Amino acid sequence: MTPTLLGRWQIRIFLLATVGLLISFLVALSIGGNYQVPLLALLYVLLFGLAWDVLYQVITSYRWDRDWPTCYQVAAGVIEGALVWALILTNKLPGIPEPPRFIVFLIQYGAIWLSIFLLTQGPLRIFWMNWRYQGGQWFVSRRIQTVEYSYQQPVLASQFVGRFTPVTPPQVLRTSNPERRQSPGDRASLQPLQPYTCACGFAFDRAAGNFCPRCGRLSMQQEVS
Repeated sequence: MTPTLLGRWQIRIFLLATVGLLISFLVALSIGGNYQVPLLALLYVLLFGLAWDVLYQVITSYRWDRDWPTCYQVAAGVIEGALVWALILTNKLPGIPEPPRFIVFLIQYGAIWLSIFLLTQGPLRIFWMNWRYQGGQWFVSRRIQTVEYSYQQPVLASQFVGRFTPVTPPQVLRTSNPERRQSPGDRASLQPLQPYTCACGFAFDRAAGNFCPRCGRLSMQQEVS
C-alpha cells in the first residue's frame, strides 16, 4: 500500500486513539496509576507524528515508485521516538515537568509502535480491503470517476492492398465503464459477415438469424457459391 497524506493521518489518529490509548493505560497502571505522563507522552507522539507525516509524503514524491518501504517505516519509528524522548528531557513540554524513567517510556513507545506496525502489515490489509486500496484512508471525500478510453485496432500487414495503400479497419470503441453495455446492433457490427443465399433467392447475413427473413426457411450450413 502506498499511503496518501490523509491516509497517514487517519491511520495514525485511529491506531493511537485505540491501540495506543489501551497500552498507555496499561503502562500507567503498572507505574502506580500515574496517568498524566503516559497519556501526555502519547499525545505528543500524535501531534509530532502529524507533522512528520507531511515530511514523509514529501520524501515519497522523490521516489520513482512513490512507495514507503518497510525499512523506512522502521527508521521513522526510531527517529520519532528519539525526538519525543529528547523533548521530554528538556522539561519544557507542557504537562510533563519531570521526565519518567527511560525504561517506562521505552516500553510504552515500543509496545505501541510494534502493535501498530504488526496491524498495518497484516490484519488491517485483510479485513479492510477498501482501506488498503485507498492509500490508507477510511474516509474518502473524493468520488471515483470512470473514464472511457477509445481503442483503435492496428493495421496489419495483411490488410495492405497494392503497394502502399492500406485498408483502414473499422474503429471499435471499447469502454472501461462496466455500466455501459453494448446494444445488439453494436455487437452485430463487430461480428464478421456470414453471407448466405436462401433457396428462394434472398441473400442475407447468416449471423443475423437462422431463418430467411423473406420465406422463413431454415438456413443450411453451406457456403455461398
